[in-house]
Amino acid sequence: MNIEKISLVNFKNHESINLDFDNKLNFIFGENGVGKTNILDSIYYLSFTKSFLKNIDKSNVKYGELFFSIKGTFLINNFRNEVYLGFDSKKNKIIKVNDKICEKFSKHIGKFPIVITSPYDSSLILNFSETRRRFIDLLISQFDNNYLNNLVVYKKLLKQRNSLLKNKIVHKDDLSIYDEKLSKTANYIFLKRQEIILSLNKKASNYYKAISNCNDEIVDILYKSQLYDSDLISLFKKNINKDQILNHTSSGIHRDDIEFNLKNNAFKKNASQGQQKSLILSLKFAEFDILKEKLNLNPLILIDDLFDKLDENRIKNILVLLNNNFNQVILTDTNDNRTKKFLNDLKLNANSIYIKKK
Repeated sequence: MNIEKISLVNFKNHESINLDFDNKLNFIFGENGVGKTNILDSIYYLSFTKSFLKNIDKSNVKYGELFFSIKGTFLINNFRNEVYLGFDSKKNKIIKVNDKICEKFSKHIGKFPIVITSPYDSSLILNFSETRRRFIDLLISQFDNNYLNNLVVYKKLLKQRNSLLKNKIVHKDDLSIYDEKLSKTANYIFLKRQEIILSLNKKASNYYKAISNCNDEIVDILYKSQLYDSDLISLFKKNINKDQILNHTSSGIHRDDIEFNLKNNAFKKNASQGQQKSLILSLKFAEFDILKEKLNLNPLILIDDLFDKLDENRIKNILVLLNNNFNQVILTDTNDNRTKKFLNDLKLNANSIYIKKK
């Protein structure tokens, strides 16, 4: 899959802009604040129907305007798909593919797969477990709509169970109704997460070795879940008194986490910033491989600020990987001279796009 072009109107700081992309490496150059990241975010919007920066739709309308629109042309198996996303002053959001309106946004997820990484992804390693669960959930949801549906159901049931626990008097029979339904959806989610994290571990470890060019830096990715030790209904029964005191459900797949280790030590405590970014890129490259296998389609890779925190050797290793192992890649950088030097040293070609301040 490739994206051939994109057009923005009133999206963030862009009043109107039209860009064409090459089918291999594309670098978007410009000073800080010109909207390079916003262009990547607009492409992400066309795939996921929302911003990867977690901004609400309204905040993405250019200041002083009433709406924004994004149009993109994706080429899949020699067939062009025109994707349109618009948001207006009445908070109406519409998505169309080849002029056909998408009635349910969840069904759009996975049609135009994208892997994106930015400096914000350091939160994957440094922040709370919720961030890591979101990463896994978004990955699986792109190729397994049943997983996404189970996730939605689980969250809804969990909210209802927690509301019940906030009552002063709660009957165990009332809770058991939710317990059985939660257990069913949780088992499906648990098994899918287990499968994908095993695959991520293998693939990301290999990519990390290629980026670091160091066999001593051994990376492990481990899935942490209470369901390894017990089924969910047993956990609910065991922790019923605790849950009533806390007024929320203390057991379940909403407590899952992913542990990143470097040489058997926690990554966030022992790895340098360069090593952390190398791991994040390795995870994203592994995500690409998994999506390609599951969807039989090459996802688009978006990388914001590639060179940040990386030494020259790692940058060169990454550029070689991007050129040899992947399909279309769109990257951003502030320094075109630095990028061109790397590309010339490696004898690689790339399409250069320049964004200027207005």
